[in-house]
Amino acid sequence: MPPQISPSKAPATAAIWFAVAVWGASFVAARHLLGPGAPFDPITLAAARFTLASLFFAGPFAAALIRRRIPGRDLLRMALLGQIAFSTYFWLQYTGVQKTNAGIAAILVIGLTPSAAAVLSRFAGETRLTLSAWGGLLLGFLGVAALVMEKPVEVSGRTDFLVGALCLVGNAFAFPAYSLLVRRWMKGVRPIDLTGGTMIFGTMGLALLSFTTSPGGWHGLVRLDGVQWGALLYLAIVCSVAGYFAWNFALGRIEASRATVCLYAEPVVAMILGERYGWTAFAGAAAIALSVALVTRAGRTV
Repeated sequence: MPPQISPSKAPATAAIWFAVAVWGASFVAARHLLGPGAPFDPITLAAARFTLASLFFAGPFAAALIRRRIPGRDLLRMALLGQIAFSTYFWLQYTGVQKTNAGIAAILVIGLTPSAAAVLSRFAGETRLTLSAWGGLLLGFLGVAALVMEKPVEVSGRTDFLVGALCLVGNAFAFPAYSLLVRRWMKGVRPIDLTGGTMIFGTMGLALLSFTTSPGGWHGLVRLDGVQWGALLYLAIVCSVAGYFAWNFALGRIEASRATVCLYAEPVVAMILGERYGWTAFAGAAAIALSVALVTRAGRTV
């Protein structure tokens, strides 16, 4: 029998699954912008994506500042959260992918993020997971690994590879840290103000990184064709504006450690929309579905 969702949490649950679905599809969209002969390097793509997305929040955020709805302390917190969720997150992820490969990145980032959230939740005052929930997280990790390893995944003992792997592990902790701090610090802040503030501050950090690492990278905008513009707008409007707003809305109602376990489904969405896979990948997808059900239904210890 499926777990019952209380009416008060139904909108938040729907928001989480919306965010997970559109973020899973982002892997497919990004291929049009980061493949052979790509017009962008990864950091510049992230900066361009969130610059466009920030334009949608600039007006409401400016209005909130003018009306003094956001205290100075919350502004400082938004600035820090923006660096965690956007500039640091994407710098760690793209550095890790560059030094390892996309398969290892998927296993370490998507596979470890829910467990990282569970570990960090103990320091944020949230209740602890039970043994059955930890078993569900392990099952989800194995499901992600099975799905990704349907195709050969290269592993190396080179120093660069190990540094990249450490960056990806750090990346797995960055988004849960952001999610937990949002719940701890941003109670009572409207989701649109929170999303706009963190994204605008985070975009500043990404833009600085892009101008530092690839000063001419923004020239790639003039070389985009129609499909690539569609992919960029999808990443900016659907994944960034709608996806992050939905996630922040949900965090006000659901614990971060429960929300992040749904991120296991991202590679399943990418699998459905992307390429054909064999039985190993489908077994991994089934394990992920079971993992989410186990953690969602599992009780907690105090």
